[in-house]
Amino acid sequence: MYSQYASTPGLFKVAMTDQWLVIVAGPKQLEELKRMSDDQVSNYGGVDELLSARFILGDEVVSNPYHMPLVHAKLTRNLSDFHGDMKDEMWTAFDDHIGMPGEWKSLPALKTVMSIISRTSNRVFVGLPLCRDPEFLEIAVAVTLDIAESRFVINLFPPVLKPLIAKFVNKVPSRLRKAYAKMGPMVEARRRRAEECKSTNESWDEKPNDFLMWLVDEAIENGCTNESTVLYMLLMEFVALHTVAMNFTHALFYLAANSSLATPMRQEVEAVLEEEGGDLGSRTAVSKLRHIDSFLRESQRMNGANASKLNNLRYFYLQTTYLDASATVWRKTLKTITFSSGVTIPPGVFLSAASTATHLDEHHHSNPDIFEPWRFVSEDLHARSFASTTPDFIAFGQGRHACPGRHFAAYEMKLMLAYIVLHYDVKMRPGTDGVCVRPKNKWVGNSIIPDPTADVLFRKRAKA
Repeated sequence: MYSQYASTPGLFKVAMTDQWLVIVAGPKQLEELKRMSDDQVSNYGGVDELLSARFILGDEVVSNPYHMPLVHAKLTRNLSDFHGDMKDEMWTAFDDHIGMPGEWKSLPALKTVMSIISRTSNRVFVGLPLCRDPEFLEIAVAVTLDIAESRFVINLFPPVLKPLIAKFVNKVPSRLRKAYAKMGPMVEARRRRAEECKSTNESWDEKPNDFLMWLVDEAIENGCTNESTVLYMLLMEFVALHTVAMNFTHALFYLAANSSLATPMRQEVEAVLEEEGGDLGSRTAVSKLRHIDSFLRESQRMNGANASKLNNLRYFYLQTTYLDASATVWRKTLKTITFSSGVTIPPGVFLSAASTATHLDEHHHSNPDIFEPWRFVSEDLHARSFASTTPDFIAFGQGRHACPGRHFAAYEMKLMLAYIVLHYDVKMRPGTDGVCVRPKNKWVGNSIIPDPTADVLFRKRAKA
């Protein structure tokens, strides 16, 4: 259907179980959507519809998502401040979860990646020692599944039934209680100290510099409770861990299915290490990893970012004919909008952009259905880096509401892939014919995920 509508009129609608979804197809229409103002289309309204956020997380998160500006204003702008901590935590997590086995060691790919990502991300989110606390990490990982599972079930029902269904399927409130039992004393102590310093104009020389502290400061300014601070922290866990772990696992499967792909990336990492005096973790070093950047961008082009595949009448388990469109750039119309094609959409409509179809459009890329890992190596670094958004690559969204944490995620994944190719050989377990094959993706509801049951084999790199 994307090919039918990508040029004119550029929009079509599909029936979901709870409402219609309007798909914006083609670069011209996507550019028009990107340029629409916040009083025309709502980014947060689109996310609310996608996640059933008001039913799972509560009205406060939907009406005042104050954690999101912090990602851009604090996390992205000060990313260089965290490079050393992230590298230290990632290296330690690799040692703890994989080690340096002399023989092939089979590990569950997605689970292992999630463990390393959660440790690395939480070094920045909550700091030591909580980022290594098994009980806390279990909560952080579990809440991502809680939200994903809850929103899938809730979105099967019409709006009038969603509040009732949420009461039965939403696990987030119980997860929040467990998280507060673990984090509450820290949050309370930090807030108490911050309020004391604010009231007395006293400096706090050893004030923590992590996302949790930023949330505490915002909670004070917004008059929010300590419980809400923990809830917003859990939401950050969902946003950061779920998508990054899945996207990296997609890339890891490509590497494990064809181990020869490691060679140009290894050579690049070793050359950068020599240039940077052995420091792989600096932003300068990571920015030079062009082959790794291209590898990850191409993997995401092929697999999307938590893409939502829609069929032409019902969800996947009711019918097997799918649209050639996965979706991103979620929006909800606040007033009547009109595209240059003449198509008019009334307020209150859920709409999105066709991401996978855009990424696989032959007008954008030659051989679009083929995984070509070095497709973007020769491109301009700033225009075609992994974290950049372009009309033909919309996995991170578009415009001013593009994913604010994409630079953090890109740095994390590039550093992780660099460490793997430098220190490990990886492969898939060969089939009966002796050939290593990339595991097929799985569809759960309207989300695409790398096969969660697939193992990848690791061993300490056998250097020539």
